[in-house]
Amino acid sequence: RVPTFDGSIKLEGSDKRVLLLSGLLMATIFGSIHCMAWFFTFPTYQEQVLWRMSAIAITFTPWLCFLAGIICSLIPRVVQVVGILTIGVSVILYITARAVLLVLMFTTLRNLPSDAYKAVSWTSLVPHL
Repeated sequence: RVPTFDGSIKLEGSDKRVLLLSGLLMATIFGSIHCMAWFFTFPTYQEQVLWRMSAIAITFTPWLCFLAGIICSLIPRVVQVVGILTIGVSVILYITARAVLLVLMFTTLRNLPSDAYKAVSWTSLVPHL
């Protein structure tokens, strides 16, 4: 019988921490992949700045949510409201940054270098053909 992941499986505290930290690690790696385009050329300076800001946002907002969650669990009720607002703003920032990156990926296709339009003879690159 294959188990279903419908929430009926109860995780221990250590398992939850492992899942949380692995999710944070994957989000950080995903954001840092977008940061690799830091020095790429963009059609306009504004698009380059938007890319950089969005890449930084998707790299660090998961950690901001994680720290706000820790603070909410440790500090009294008044600060919990601030923590919850921080998490909400971070989620909105993350979604907006992902949307900006998605739009920028397609808009930068309008200004490709001339080498992108050349036909490549792939058969010349394979030695046995």
